[in-house]
Amino acid sequence: MTVFISRKLKPESPLLRWAEARGNAVISRSFLSFEAVLFTAPTDADWWFFYSPRAVEFGLRGVSSKTCLAAIGPGTADCLIKAAGRVDFTGDGNPKRTAKAFGKVANGQRVFFPRASQSRLSIQTMLMDRVDVLDAVCYDNVPSPATAPENADVFVFTSPLNVAAYVDHQPLPEKARVIAIGPSTGNALLERGIDCAWPEDASEDGIIGLL
Repeated sequence: MTVFISRKLKPESPLLRWAEARGNAVISRSFLSFEAVLFTAPTDADWWFFYSPRAVEFGLRGVSSKTCLAAIGPGTADCLIKAAGRVDFTGDGNPKRTAKAFGKVANGQRVFFPRASQSRLSIQTMLMDRVDVLDAVCYDNVPSPATAPENADVFVFTSPLNVAAYVDHQPLPEKARVIAIGPSTGNALLERGIDCAWPEDASEDGIIGLL
């Protein structure tokens, strides 16, 4: 089996370890490029909430040691632990369930969302009536459309932008299985008439469970 995933995987990636143990191949390639955007960090936020590992990479600057840190899912939480040594709330990667759980923890508090320029604002939109939302773009994610088709049996898409950059420019093999990292990416595929599945846990381990 050959699995394509629209993310550049690190050597310690669970998906790479899974593939190596079973004699499968993995093609890892993102169709996005990332650039830092200057932003002003708030000084009075109770929480900083991170949507993605990239938000941690570009948006952690200036956070106080007294500020609580939140992650949308386990992958982002791992990045926070590596970068800041801690994480105070971890969602399961599902926007609706994460917003509901985080809303109970941060109800009535000030929450800062450092985010991508093209973020769908899913969590903060659902929490507008429960928390005081602070917002800033900390990085830009620019699609680079695929110029050639990928030869794979399974296609794993990790963001709506990666869906657009590939599916809108290259065909998927007729019998290919398609997996989304989570519901937002899954909906981007369904909107294009592409049947797909996504794991309960929006992580590489969750993808491995489906595979």
